[in-house]
Amino acid sequence: MLMATLDRENQSPSGQGASPLLPIPGQPARPPRSRLWATVRALLRARVTAGLVLVLPVWITFLLVKFLFDLMRDTSLWLVDAYLRHWGEAFVTAWGVTPEDFKANGVQVLPSGVQWGVAIFSVFLTVFFLYLIGVLTANIFGRRLVRTAETVLDRVPFVKTIYRASKQILETFAGGSSQSFQRAALIPFPTKETRSVGFITGFSKDTHTGEELCTVFVAATPNPTSGFVFVLKRSDVIELDWTVEEAIKVVISCGVLVPPTIPLAALGPSFPSAAMAAGRAKARD
Repeated sequence: MLMATLDRENQSPSGQGASPLLPIPGQPARPPRSRLWATVRALLRARVTAGLVLVLPVWITFLLVKFLFDLMRDTSLWLVDAYLRHWGEAFVTAWGVTPEDFKANGVQVLPSGVQWGVAIFSVFLTVFFLYLIGVLTANIFGRRLVRTAETVLDRVPFVKTIYRASKQILETFAGGSSQSFQRAALIPFPTKETRSVGFITGFSKDTHTGEELCTVFVAATPNPTSGFVFVLKRSDVIELDWTVEEAIKVVISCGVLVPPTIPLAALGPSFPSAAMAAGRAKARD
């Protein structure tokens, strides 16, 4: 009688003694629903993350290349369009477009293949103009023109700040400045117990003690175009065997792309002294 009562309680869905976790004879036991859902979420998160890691760099690269291509194309496209409007009627007619339609709508009425050809030609035309500007600024007459233009820009309050900052940044990353990044280093910042990644930009000496000093630029993360400039003792700077590109990757990636080993002990005076750096700067000038 007691066994029959227990069997009825186990089979009843509303009984307090029901045990839903007991496996049914002949069927495999199923894991709890919460554990299964957690496994599915972890799997989806891992697969989606792997897909983003693969797709996002390609997409960002595509956007940057497209931006540069559109910028260089639009720089000279107006000149190609003006030529076709006034002197290129033969080309327009050969492409199956009437001169009147071209003058009214522009390059958009040309066939798609011809539009790509015009765009690529405009990019090469922009490169040619940049080359001519570089040749012009390499001689004395061109340098005088540049200095005159810079003198005019320096008299405009807001424009001169933007021009100087953008020029210094571009010259630094292009390697055309004497104060370009020389090598990567670790400096004690913001405390003595921590180390920050910086870039050695120059050398100097203490006026009173004659001790050798280093000027170090510590870039902000993830935007390396802003940061801090410190003047430190040479003994406080730990030189790294990283390239400047590797150090910039560490800064931009917020430390994700850090090399597997980091030397926290000084490697010795392996980088050039202030006198050597000054001699190299004079030689470049």
